[in-house]
Amino acid sequence: MLPRLTGIFRHELGMSIRRKGLWVAYGLLFIFYTVLLFSPPPLGEMIRGEVISRREIWPVAGRFLIAVNVFFPVVAGILSADRMQRDVRLGLRELQDSTPLSRPVYVLAKYLAVLASTLLPVFLWVMAITAVMTASRHAPVDMFPAVAAAFLAITVPAFAFVVAFSLACPMVMPLSVYQILFTGYWFWANFIPPRLFPTLNGTLVTPSGIYALQAFFGDSVSKPHTPAEAILNLSLLGLCIAAVLLLLERYLARLARRA
Repeated sequence: MLPRLTGIFRHELGMSIRRKGLWVAYGLLFIFYTVLLFSPPPLGEMIRGEVISRREIWPVAGRFLIAVNVFFPVVAGILSADRMQRDVRLGLRELQDSTPLSRPVYVLAKYLAVLASTLLPVFLWVMAITAVMTASRHAPVDMFPAVAAAFLAITVPAFAFVVAFSLACPMVMPLSVYQILFTGYWFWANFIPPRLFPTLNGTLVTPSGIYALQAFFGDSVSKPHTPAEAILNLSLLGLCIAAVLLLLERYLARLARRA
């Protein structure tokens, strides 16, 4: 099983990471965020000329990655939406069904590869920003582990959640419809205050990373989420991801029986 999983993973990762659309879309966001981060006040949000103290490293790292989660998961979701649908449309699933490759292995390998391809450029960029901050003496070298931890706790779960739904949902609806609905969902469910409009924001299935930010990175608010709430939030997101991938595998099995 492992050789087949790694083989599909490498193949899909190679195809996904070489997509011009990924680098163009991400490149535009990289430029936007970089200009925003290094602009002088009041435009700049994180780098304002003063040195970040050791006490501020973890809150700054958390706020940095929560800002990343505003737009990058939207691009990741849109770019991921055709990866599974493409295989079915081109008849590749029928060919794969004639091999010893099992559907669960195929779904898992496909999911992990697409997730890795959307995360890798973002990880390299946030590490590059951190390197510039430390080289310019805006932050101590301790900023590196703080940013890496924030990436794992805040950004990876959000992307994992988004990619799972973006592989599965376009199988049962038109691709363009999903991309439009998903974009609206991301901002509605994560960044609209509940006091202004009914939303999933603030519930335990919020994937923006706000629970991890407040629980693990010391971002001060009036009523911060506790570590227990953050762990429960991450656990529920993980269950949602597993359920969606299971439903996707079952849907592919149904298509195979009907073929």
